[in-house]
Parts: sequence; structure tokens; C-alpha cells
Amino acid sequence: MKCPRCGTDILNGSTFCVKCGANLKEILNMNNNINNAPINEQVSNSTFVETPNTTNISNVSLNYLMYIIAILLKPIKCFKEEESKLNNSKTSVILALVVSILMTIANLIGTILATVRVSSYSYLKGYTYSWEWDNLKEIKWLELIGKNFLISVGIILAITLVFYFASLVIKKNLSFIKSLSISATSLIPIILGAMILSPILNIIWNPLGVIATVAGLVYSLIILYELMNSEFNLESDKKIYFNLICFGILITAGYYLYTKLFMSSITDGLNSILDMFK
Repeated sequence: MKCPRCGTDILNGSTFCVKCGANLKEILNMNNNINNAPINEQVSNSTFVETPNTTNISNVSLNYLMYIIAILLKPIKCFKEEESKLNNSKTSVILALVVSILMTIANLIGTILATVRVSSYSYLKGYTYSWEWDNLKEIKWLELIGKNFLISVGIILAITLVFYFASLVIKKNLSFIKSLSISATSLIPIILGAMILSPILNIIWNPLGVIATVAGLVYSLIILYELMNSEFNLESDKKIYFNLICFGILITAGYYLYTKLFMSSITDGLNSILDMFK
């Protein structure tokens, strides 16, 4: 007999799984109720439902959407409930791609708002804003989307690799796939707060955008911290040093890349201005 949740071999008649602790009687009773119900009422409690290839692809998308919503509400509990599936290569890679696509879309929204909403300043009126939709013609859409997608994938991989190699150093053997799932999951609040809500709230009042950015960033860091540390189970003193090193590497690398990209864009802008005088 195999555990229906994690697939571990267990003795017939067992009440709980010796590996994942699943309540076998409860799961079997639930499955029997589902099998006896009408076809349109057969719904699994799990977010990631195993479905035939014949199933419409929108059902798969809905599973990941429901997971993202659940993560925002109860991140730790939701991840633990789906842990066995998120340790699967296919599910983990798809989740990382879904999060990367969402980051790309969010960046695109922010770029569009920043491009069409033009500010001007005068001594009498101060800052005034206007909507210049013709500016959208200047955006190189394919280049923008491609660059943002690669950056999003790079961020997820960077977080994954830092904690994966750190686990090897302290000999905790965190799997790469598990690290990938945690990294992708931890970025969900940043996408909502800093990349979607912040540009929209800035239109209403700039401090609201700052609050959304900070809230999303802090929430993401908490999720990353809690999920990673639940895997390592380090003593309190070692946990502090371990996280300081990992987050320090990520912040340093992020700052370096940000300044490179930021300074590159400033340099390109200055070169464009200087070209006007040639």
C-alpha cells in the first residue's frame, strides 16, 4: 500500500503515513465521497489537481492562480499543504514560469503608466500631470517584454542558487527543485504590492505607492525566511548568521545589478542628448 499524498510504502491498515504524517483514513474517506459524488461536484481539496492530458489547459492555470491567492492569505500553511507537489520538478518549474510571466506583466503595466503619465513643473502650479498616449509608440515592445522576462527568471534563479549552495555548505541538502518552489512562492507579494499596486497607487498619492512597495517587500522576505528556515531547522545563533549571509549576498547582487542597469539607462539618455548637439 502507498500513501496517497507522498507515495511512501506503508503497511495495510495504517492510520497515518510514517513519512508525511497524512491521516490515511481521512484521505480515503474523502476520496470515497468524491468518487460517489456527481461528476460536476468532484473537487479536490488540493490546489494542484492531477488531471488527464485531455483536460482544458485553463483548469491548470486556475490551479496556479488559486495557489497564488492562497499564498497571499496563508503563505506558510498553503505551502506546507502543497509541499509534496511543489517538490515535483514539473510543478515547480511551471510555478517559476507562471511567477516570471506575472512579473513581466506587472513590469509592463508599470512601464506603460510611467510612459503615458507625463509630469511638468511650474512655479505657480507646481507639478501637474497629463496623459500622453502617443508615447506608447516609442516603446520597443518585444525588447521590453523579453528583457523583463529574462530578468524575472534571473531573480528567481538567483534566490534559488544562493540558498541551494548555502544548504550544501551547511550540509542540509535542500533539493534544487524545493528551493526553486520556495523562491518563486516568496516573490508573489512583491509582484502584487511593489509591481502592480504601487504604480497604480502612485497616481492617487505617492506615499500610498511607497507603503505598497514596502509591504510587499517585507511580506516576501518573511515568506522566504520562514519557508527556508523550516527546511534547514538551524539553531537560533546559526540561523541568524546563515540568513545574514544569504540575504547579504542577494542584496549586494541585487544592488549591483540595479546600479548597472540604472547607470546604463542614464548613460544612454545622456548620449542621446549629446547627439543632438553634434
